[in-house]
Amino acid sequence: MLRYLYRYQRWRERQQKAELELISIHIPKTAGTSFRNTLKDVYGQEVVVRLDIKVKGPRVVVNERDYYQRQLPPWTRVAHGHFNYLLLQEHFDLPDRDIPVITWMRDPVERVISNYYYLSKRLAEELDEPSKGLNILAKMQRELMEYARAPKSRNRAAHFMKGMPLEDFTFIGIQEYYQEDLSHLAQLLDWKNFKEYTHNRTGKSHDEVTPKQRDEIRALNDEDVRLYEQALALREKRLDK
Repeated sequence: MLRYLYRYQRWRERQQKAELELISIHIPKTAGTSFRNTLKDVYGQEVVVRLDIKVKGPRVVVNERDYYQRQLPPWTRVAHGHFNYLLLQEHFDLPDRDIPVITWMRDPVERVISNYYYLSKRLAEELDEPSKGLNILAKMQRELMEYARAPKSRNRAAHFMKGMPLEDFTFIGIQEYYQEDLSHLAQLLDWKNFKEYTHNRTGKSHDEVTPKQRDEIRALNDEDVRLYEQALALREKRLDK
């Protein structure tokens, strides 16, 4: 009986309409999971919606399920996930008022390298070759530079920043200054209490990436480099105030 009442209470809470308070764009491998957990602490577990919008399809995914409505779920206070503002406007009828839009950025070279090792780790976990006596991964897996040179791997941050000049973002945090910038964001949005979570680590050193490879990755992501340097400049300007 108590379990039923608890479930009913949660269902009723989810049915109550909430106003969208924050749009959080997650560029891959920029502390997205850690930051989402902080958002859930601040705003509530149920009201932080994971939103992913695919470029091709079109396909919208809300909390890992396909979604076909023009309105976000009525309990949404925070929309956080992989999308850019243009796609958000295309797929949803947004409230006619200013809503803070925030994101985090990271050194583009480190972001590409981290994403490669993360995907490699996930692939190895999915295949689970040792338990199956297989050796396919070593034969089929792309090397770092093959991944970095692929068109889909280049200038990923620019894709997620598309549709908004950097100056129009309410906040752009820099992962290299995560703790300091998170504290600033808490002040900016008047968070009374928040918890900082540990970044998701791939568990592998990147020391084997050579300076020459890093230089090529930087050149392959010239647009991301420009945006990152612009974000750093905006951060410095913010700190000087």
